[in-house]
Amino acid sequence: MPPPLTLGDALRSAARHAPGEVALVGDGGALTWAALADRVELVAATLRAVVAADGEAIEGTIEGTTEGTSEGASERRRTRGTAPRPHAVALRPDRDDVIVLLAHAVAGIPLLPLHPALPEADAARLAAAAGARRLALAQCLQDSPAYAAVASRSAKQRAARAPGADDDLFLVPTSGSSGTPKVARLTHRAVLAAAAALNERLPFGPQDRWILTLPLSHVGGLSVVTRCLCARRAIVLVPRFAEEAVWTAMARDGGTRLSAVPAIADRLLHADRSGRLAGLSLMMLGGQAAPLALRRALAEAGTPAVASYGLTESCAAATCETPGNAGRLLPGCGTALRDVTVTIAGDDGAALPAGTPGRVLLASPALLAGYAGQPELAVRDAAGRLDTGDLGWLDEDSRLHVQGRRAEVIVTGGEKVVPGVVEAALREHPAVRDAVVFGQPDTRWGAIVCAAVEGTDALHEDSTVPALLATLLPPWARPRQMAVFDALPRLNTGKVDRRGTAAFALPRLRPFPAPSSPLSRPGGRGLG
Repeated sequence: MPPPLTLGDALRSAARHAPGEVALVGDGGALTWAALADRVELVAATLRAVVAADGEAIEGTIEGTTEGTSEGASERRRTRGTAPRPHAVALRPDRDDVIVLLAHAVAGIPLLPLHPALPEADAARLAAAAGARRLALAQCLQDSPAYAAVASRSAKQRAARAPGADDDLFLVPTSGSSGTPKVARLTHRAVLAAAAALNERLPFGPQDRWILTLPLSHVGGLSVVTRCLCARRAIVLVPRFAEEAVWTAMARDGGTRLSAVPAIADRLLHADRSGRLAGLSLMMLGGQAAPLALRRALAEAGTPAVASYGLTESCAAATCETPGNAGRLLPGCGTALRDVTVTIAGDDGAALPAGTPGRVLLASPALLAGYAGQPELAVRDAAGRLDTGDLGWLDEDSRLHVQGRRAEVIVTGGEKVVPGVVEAALREHPAVRDAVVFGQPDTRWGAIVCAAVEGTDALHEDSTVPALLATLLPPWARPRQMAVFDALPRLNTGKVDRRGTAAFALPRLRPFPAPSSPLSRPGGRGLG
């Protein structure tokens, strides 16, 4: 059957075909798809009134609608009027917040979701970059007679503009882990294509419900909402991450699946004293490469975990392992999803053979439309491919292996060192929870390799760390200096703040300890 054209179409389809099934569940109880759709339509009317009261036109008309008896048989002929100004709203993974998110989709108002903990200066800068009007959650939910009067007058002058598949749905800041974030324009078509492809790769079981702990300000959290909506499966809400909140989401609300960055998976493993993680049918790891020690520990805990790779510009995952590969500890981050093409290219754009590292390029219907406020930035090359900025390679089985960001390559003594490769090696040590590798200027070598690691202070004197690296890395790629922290600085996504970590670590850098005899790769749970 044909896919829905917009996220609003997907919501109406869920309400029509699964009206009594649970859509949202959490501390406030459960809400069915029919009840959710009704509530979203009411809030969408308020949002249209807010736009009208602000003096902004939502122009265009629906020329005609034909309804069929099967799913996807309705055809809407929409005119292309002037889209309203985007809204910027701070959202948590909670009931009202999801309703407001979906109401913007139904109303045809592009949404810039902001993290509630974002400093005001950063929130204002992102809103300005997107040309967005700032709104509080309460403003979106209010039922104001004044707004209703404006909306009534506006309706007499023009019909509400219906969103189209190629209209902007979400305006999402890139992670900013390596620099200033840009705001990616993600259309209804792209977001729905990404949801369909991942649902095909990770099909829901009969009892599966996805736990939403990730921020709605980034594609990881947004993609949980969209793929659950498209699959008509319940979203289990965890507004503020805590280990106990996840246990409650599983035991009380029936959550069986979880998306997590490695740092969150590590926290859950350490907090699990009674084997509760074994109750998950699937954990999807993303945001950064998951250490082998972490994946091994999850397998030992009975938690099927799959590795994935994606970015804001690809509406989240572009590659992912299959459920059948969960727990097998295969290297890399899975193969390309349906309709996604991964190319490893040289500097000239020509494809490189399997096993050869190069630039990671993506072609997909789920790619961004552009960057808000920066129309001059090209997002695709002549072949329609997005340059991710990452370095990596494909193996003979087409599994993607990501090495790290191209812009972060360190040139030391004429040799190129990819920080991600060194970080992956450091994370293989049982006492290293996480790592950031960066270069420091050096008069002799041009730059030297430095590392900031998360672990105990004893790592400063632990000669087994350089001994392990001697088995995994060439001499020029091994760190010369290291700083150790109980916790590395992190962004609100849970990812390490790479730029902030490098600056933070400089005063605490110390020479790397001398290696002892070379070690074998450590095993066991090994999570420090």
